[in-house]
Amino acid sequence: MKESSAGPKRELARRAVRGTVAVFAANSASRLIALGGTLYLMARVGAAEFGVVAYAAALLAICDAATNWGFAQAAVHRRERVAETFSTFLMLRLGLLLGALAVLGAAAVVLRKEFAARTNLDVLAVLALATVWDAVSDAQAARLSRALRFGRLAVADVASVAAGMGVAVALAAWGWGMWALVANRAVGSLMRLLCLAVLSTEPPGAGYYPADARWLLRFSLPLWFGSLATTWVLNYDDLVVGELWGKVTLGHYDRAYGLAILPLAFVTGVLTRVSFPLYARLQGDRGRLSEAFRIASGATLRLAAPISLGLALAIPDVLAVLGWRQWEPIVPILRWLLVYAVARPLMDDAGGLLTATGQPKVTGYTLLAEAAALLVLCPVLAWHWGAEGAATSVGLVVLGGLAAWYGWFLPRVVDIAWWRMLAAPVASLGLAAAAGLAVSRWGGLGAGWAAGAAKLAAVAVAYAGALLLLDGRGTLGDLRKLWQHGLGSQTDGAEG
Repeated sequence: MKESSAGPKRELARRAVRGTVAVFAANSASRLIALGGTLYLMARVGAAEFGVVAYAAALLAICDAATNWGFAQAAVHRRERVAETFSTFLMLRLGLLLGALAVLGAAAVVLRKEFAARTNLDVLAVLALATVWDAVSDAQAARLSRALRFGRLAVADVASVAAGMGVAVALAAWGWGMWALVANRAVGSLMRLLCLAVLSTEPPGAGYYPADARWLLRFSLPLWFGSLATTWVLNYDDLVVGELWGKVTLGHYDRAYGLAILPLAFVTGVLTRVSFPLYARLQGDRGRLSEAFRIASGATLRLAAPISLGLALAIPDVLAVLGWRQWEPIVPILRWLLVYAVARPLMDDAGGLLTATGQPKVTGYTLLAEAAALLVLCPVLAWHWGAEGAATSVGLVVLGGLAAWYGWFLPRVVDIAWWRMLAAPVASLGLAAAAGLAVSRWGGLGAGWAAGAAKLAAVAVAYAGALLLLDGRGTLGDLRKLWQHGLGSQTDGAEG
């Protein structure tokens, strides 16, 4: 009996971990492609043009969030009437989005002069079409995620990034400037839509079922507040910087933010995609859910934090080697974004856990509080300290929300391993930061490849050494569990 009950559990763990490995490999490839292409675009396209596209993208992201009620998470969570739920999800998603885009289009016509002073209306129109393509993709992506078909999602992601960035680089080489940035987003969205249509195991369906629509709306209403609040937190700072300091400063802020979230793209994009459906399946089993959360969230912090720190310390050397003096203003912005870059992955994973275990109201109301705080804090700090102030504000509000979740709400559903998950990695990060700053100040290497490599080496060695010293047994134990569940033999150990 013990072996038969342990079999499905082991198989679920193996599928989740193997999915993580597959997604991580594909995600790493896509992010490396994006990084290489972005560096080329930064060499060919000016900061003001990045600012124009960033402003339009921020407006559309808010429209998208206003109509994306969290239907994907609701559909993954539900265990009955799956086909009807997903088809209704698609219809609701498209209908609400098209309505919001119509309102934005009308506003752009009425306030044409004001919009034209901040962005390009043709850019706005093309990116709006890409937003519709993304909405259609959402239903199929959620269905594949629910089935733990992470490999197929990874293929679609890699193909979309490669296609979008390939077209963008070609257009930039031919002197198309701003439109290369637009093509990157639009072509990538279209390619993802086509890939998911080919790779999906079931057709998306186009039916609308009122009973399922009511269930989706009831479940998703708190998620809608959270989704809108999250998008507000992620894009309001762009609008504030653009309004107060203009297109060039917004372009610098946009590129600094893009670099700051690179670790999130490499790490969080993989783990949260796998962990959310896994948390949903383990809801009700506190012991196994606590273990899954400890491993996923602990791995998120252990991986994302040192990458963010190394990037913040080494970016001046990268710019010096490339000779990009025009991008030097991103250095202080990127460093002030470090708090956000470390806290955001933990926030994403914790929010996924709360939603997967049927507590979307907690997630939604917390994110709404963050949005309200940012509404006040960001303009004040940005007015006094420019883009660096805006970067500080987003880090502070995310850190505050994370503290509330860990202090009051997460302990209701999981047992938190405080030392292993938080204290040991944060202490190790502090020692690594001290080592990197010491090399920067007293290394005597100047700016360049040697200095950048020395800083990264100091961060890596100090962080790994401190982590093994402070929590070596726990870290190695989690790695061993990943091996046993995901990479070990199907017949390994019967101890469960």
